[in-house]
Amino acid sequence: MSEPVVGRSGGAPAHLPRIETGAFGPWQTNAYVVWDGRSSDALVVDPGMGAAAPLLERVTFLGLRVHLIGNTHGHIDHVYDNAALQRAVSAPIGIHPDDAYRLSAGNTYGLPMEPSSAERELGEGEQLRIGDLVFDILHTPGHTEGSVCLYEERSALLLSGDTLFAGSFGRTDLPGGDDAAMVASLERLAASLPDGVRVLPGHGVETTIGRERRWMERIAQAGRLLIPG
Repeated sequence: MSEPVVGRSGGAPAHLPRIETGAFGPWQTNAYVVWDGRSSDALVVDPGMGAAAPLLERVTFLGLRVHLIGNTHGHIDHVYDNAALQRAVSAPIGIHPDDAYRLSAGNTYGLPMEPSSAERELGEGEQLRIGDLVFDILHTPGHTEGSVCLYEERSALLLSGDTLFAGSFGRTDLPGGDDAAMVASLERLAASLPDGVRVLPGHGVETTIGRERRWMERIAQAGRLLIPG
């Protein structure tokens, strides 16, 4: 795991969300541990290939209890260590119902993966409570049919999975991808979220809605996917 990335929104430091992240596997997929800085409840997002042991080490060191293993979507690089981590922490897995079938171990790369199953549906309009944090589930299809973003409004924090990256958006040419759905999802994020929202993506460095807004709005106005910039 890398050094912790601590929330920079307003308020007393002891009461800010805490975030730790590491990039795992051949696709360098970001996994996140998120908690409120007060309680021991934590959310783990997208434990990819090789992530289970380092994540377990960190939550144990920090004295945290994993409340949920959340998947922003069902691609192998985001769910590979679901089963291993679940065995270690006895936490339920959550994913959008449209992507739940992807947990059954089939994948386009022919890689063996231990199957897992979801006990929690991360559907549009659902809320996920982790200590004092309340994440709204935003269904943002395009990269896959069941892609979601997790939005904590009070902390101005968006876990965007592979919907939105720094300077780009997720691929739509894989099974379940859809150009028109991606356009609609980007338009939704640009229209509904403030500039200051921190975006923690599934790959690469963090960004903000403000930094990405211009090209997102260009895509929304064009009604089709364009090269960002």
